[in-house]
Amino acid sequence: MEVPWRKVHSWHCTACGLCCNEYLVPLRAYEYLRLKWTGFVEERFGKFYIKKINGKCPFQAGRFCMLQGELKPIACKLYPFKIRKKGNEKAEFEYKGERFYVYVDLFCPNIVLGRPSESLKRMIVEAIQIHLGERRDVESITCRKVFSVKNKAIM
Repeated sequence: MEVPWRKVHSWHCTACGLCCNEYLVPLRAYEYLRLKWTGFVEERFGKFYIKKINGKCPFQAGRFCMLQGELKPIACKLYPFKIRKKGNEKAEFEYKGERFYVYVDLFCPNIVLGRPSESLKRMIVEAIQIHLGERRDVESITCRKVFSVKNKAIM
């Protein structure tokens, strides 16, 4: 279930991995092309996704994601935020004079409902910037911990 951002006080990622396993991760066309070599992507009815292996994301090692930097899909960078062009007034968020409608997925166990904190508002700005392609790095959304395989994350 999704709620408008104005009903959320705060959120932080603990790398629990629930979102990685529960959802089919959509990919933008360029993300599909960037990850195609791994063999863990698929096309379904003209849309691209990360292919689940035994119900899990193949890029998840323990609780952490091996995809970092440019390889990490936008959908993963944004979770639990969903940014839309239309929506409920309570989901409205203005950024650079443009209206966005931001929802938060309550499936994540670390969502705290209540009056929005300043840190949540900063996260939403970051999410919108990533959504628009104004920034590629993730500073405050998704887990800050980086897992590496043999001391090297997939970059």
